[in-house]
Amino acid sequence: MTDPEIRRWGTHRVTLILLRLLVLAALIATAIAPMLWPTIPGALLFLGAAMRYELRLTDDELIFVHAIGSTRIPRTEIAYAKFDYKPFGIYLDIHRRNGQIDHLPFVPKATSTELSGDPPPPDSAAYQITRWAEAVDPPTN
Repeated sequence: MTDPEIRRWGTHRVTLILLRLLVLAALIATAIAPMLWPTIPGALLFLGAAMRYELRLTDDELIFVHAIGSTRIPRTEIAYAKFDYKPFGIYLDIHRRNGQIDHLPFVPKATSTELSGDPPPPDSAAYQITRWAEAVDPPTN
């Protein structure tokens, strides 16, 4: 039996390293000037939130890990995915076969042009999720 293939998108190691340096800087600042102690929880909050921001595809489901909790969507329920503008930012819309839409706060790469109306490139999360969902037969009622 083979292990399931898992594809991941989310916080890059460089970002995590920079945020860890931010926590270190907050500790040093507090050691120098103790009245700056509130910088430590603030830096830890940013680090914790960034570490938990991830989108994963397994063989059976899409998993979006939030700062608190996660959203799991079975592969058989997903019709397609696309990025879209919303009033409070850019979201990855997961369109289910039953018409429901899940709005996940996940943005495309900075170099992506799919928000301007271009089709998503093959390295886009939305493109790969759509192809992944199309590879399974929809359930019949």
